[in-house]
Amino acid sequence: MKVNMKTGGINHTIEGVSAQLRDTMILGADVTHPGAGSLPCMPSIAAVVGSIDAEGSKLCGSMRRQTERVEMIKDLEGMVYERLMAYGAVNKKLPSKILFYRDGVADSQYVAVRTLEIPQIRKAWERVQAEKQLKTPPLQITAVVVGKRHHTRFYPEPLANGQPDPARAAKNGNSLAGTLVDQGVTSPYYFDFFLQSHHGLQGTARPAHYFVLENEINFGARGLQELTHKLCYTYQRATIGVSYVPAAYCADRLCERGRVYLRNFLNPPMALFPGISNQWFGVLGFS
Repeated sequence: MKVNMKTGGINHTIEGVSAQLRDTMILGADVTHPGAGSLPCMPSIAAVVGSIDAEGSKLCGSMRRQTERVEMIKDLEGMVYERLMAYGAVNKKLPSKILFYRDGVADSQYVAVRTLEIPQIRKAWERVQAEKQLKTPPLQITAVVVGKRHHTRFYPEPLANGQPDPARAAKNGNSLAGTLVDQGVTSPYYFDFFLQSHHGLQGTARPAHYFVLENEINFGARGLQELTHKLCYTYQRATIGVSYVPAAYCADRLCERGRVYLRNFLNPPMALFPGISNQWFGVLGFS
């Protein structure tokens, strides 16, 4: 599956996704930061992936360095520009809709995503449209934050005898894959939902929390929930559903690939730098 994917193939698609994604490109974005043991002045790594096919299962990516521990993506416009150019090269047109999944931001950063990152997506689209002189309907953006670091868990109600209900629970006691919760523990004012799209193999499964920041495409609640669930089965390295939407998943994987390139600096063996104290690494240009 990995070889076919890396050579440009598609392992599988999900029925009905292409109809929901007509003229739509899926974007995923994430940022990873240097750890506590990294050398001083090491950069954070930002990544953006974008779909180039009608099923949203074939994703290509861009990656940038940026100021350390800054969560907002500085050059999002440049990376989205590259993804739009790749989409246009394959489809011979620009998408009129963009479904943007943003990973790794806290609740306090939602406003910053709306005011700093979504406008960069629009600028990149307008830049490509002007360069290619294409007549495309005005761009519609739906932006969704994907949250994984939370303490919300869901447990299926057992039978009267205390045993797991086979209709609601997996053999290990977790909720079944596809469990959706959009009331009771969600916001009464905003568009958000919890979706456990994977089968928990060990321990209690953690659902992903999806919070909609912008919905210019006018997705209905059930429409976006079903589409997100279907997309979780398009991850090309697995034949089952993954824990959150693959666009955000692949952006996270691309960030980790960037960390590999900087491994000796993010996880430095001090034997490589004999006689040099940590305070000098910034002076030496490791930034």
